[in-house]
Amino acid sequence: MRKTRRVIGLISAAVVFSLGLAACGGDSDDNGDSGDSGSKGAIKVGAFNFPESLLLANIYADALKKAGYDASITQLTTREVVEPALQKGDIDVVPEYLSSTLNFYQAGAASSDDDANLAKLKQLTEAKGVTVYTPAPATDNYAYVVSKDFSDTNSVTSLSELAEYTKKTPVTLGGPQECADRSYCKPGLEKTYGMKIGGFKVIVLSSQPAVDGLLKNTYQVAVFNSSDGVLATNPVLTLKDDKGLNPNDYIVPTVNAKKSTPELQQALDGISAKITQDELLRMNKETQVDRRPVDKVAEDFVG
Repeated sequence: MRKTRRVIGLISAAVVFSLGLAACGGDSDDNGDSGDSGSKGAIKVGAFNFPESLLLANIYADALKKAGYDASITQLTTREVVEPALQKGDIDVVPEYLSSTLNFYQAGAASSDDDANLAKLKQLTEAKGVTVYTPAPATDNYAYVVSKDFSDTNSVTSLSELAEYTKKTPVTLGGPQECADRSYCKPGLEKTYGMKIGGFKVIVLSSQPAVDGLLKNTYQVAVFNSSDGVLATNPVLTLKDDKGLNPNDYIVPTVNAKKSTPELQQALDGISAKITQDELLRMNKETQVDRRPVDKVAEDFVG
């Protein structure tokens, strides 16, 4: 999986995940047949073992079918399994996450410089027989969220502004247990932003109860994943991480270099460009909250 910390908060999506597996199995090609299917060859799209990855794999597979490929989905597990499979050609395409993939190839390499991250990832993956296409606008990384009421009342829209607010009034932070001592969470907020944190509450990451705590002012800021469906259905605001504590994890198509062609890149870059943050939030809300089958949400999106 792209981040070990991603595991927390995905338990509530298990039903969606099982629905997706039922729809695609270990290897499937019934993802919205359209276009001249198969005329451009077979493409296996790999997926990690969490619901959003399965959604993205379905989207890519449907887009490839529409472009005339015989696309199927191969369900795998963690990045330690997925990336070697992509390098060997056991799978051909993976919807990846830019900063997490970069850190996989070179620990600690990701920074707040998006362009540098992409350039470095292309350099490292090229040596392994993997080609990186154009990232989508949407990200999925650790994000810090406040209620819209708190934001409006205190003119806080970024972590720097929140840190300035805390100089007079320390805040309580809500996060998973690991947040208390991880550099990308509470210690990072204190060190990178100089934030004054007066208390810490353990919450279930990316859950509706986590949102409820914000709305009830049990804590003033909480940790979420930036693409979580619950953020699309509640009066909350994701703060701008203006000092790059958590590098942007853009969704990006990665391809086995032997399979890469201009036509394939055109198809994948075309669909990636449509995966905006709002669209990803909406689709995750449909799968994680409304419990719509992953393959149906992807099919509607690709059209």
